[in-house]
Amino acid sequence: MKDNSITIAQILLKTKAVKLNVSEHFTFASGIKSPIYCDNRFLLGFPEDRSTIINAFLEYPQIKNADVIAGTSTAGIPWGAIIADHLQKPFAYVRSEAKKHGASKTVEGAEVKGKKTVIIEDLISTGGSSKKVLDNLLDEGAEVSAIMAIFSYQFQESDAVFGDLPLHTLSNFTTLLSVAEETNVLSKEECKIASEWNQSPHTWKV
Repeated sequence: MKDNSITIAQILLKTKAVKLNVSEHFTFASGIKSPIYCDNRFLLGFPEDRSTIINAFLEYPQIKNADVIAGTSTAGIPWGAIIADHLQKPFAYVRSEAKKHGASKTVEGAEVKGKKTVIIEDLISTGGSSKKVLDNLLDEGAEVSAIMAIFSYQFQESDAVFGDLPLHTLSNFTTLLSVAEETNVLSKEECKIASEWNQSPHTWKV
């Protein structure tokens, strides 16, 4: 299987789906202060790059062998739906929490009970929200075979979240930082600062 990590990192920087700024920091929903911010919804506006990303996903055997493709609500929904359409497979989307009205469901769309299911995420940070999606699918009786995402911040804490379940990301923080330095998006010193943040995001001093 071809390693698309560098190509995907180049796309993330070119489309500005990933923004890097070591002097004016971003704040995650979790409260983490960060020199990097990833919003893969930007990628949906670039058809050629979007196709490159979808084709990279389609190389994984877990996706080809899945009974159901499940997108996370909300950012994983379009990617999962496009993948499912390409493969003509059933599609479901999964909330991290049950909706507060109607049938109070967490899984919508295709039936997942007893089905080999692959979760499609746009981004893995701490892994907390993805773990909720995983648990909700398991509660519905799904046989989850893998979690896939476009990009990972590679936080150490996310490594232990999914246990033995395979986690595959098309690109990651290490590759992105290397591409950013090679293309002069960041200086060597700025890359060092970003790397220090990545090693200890919760205690990183702004």
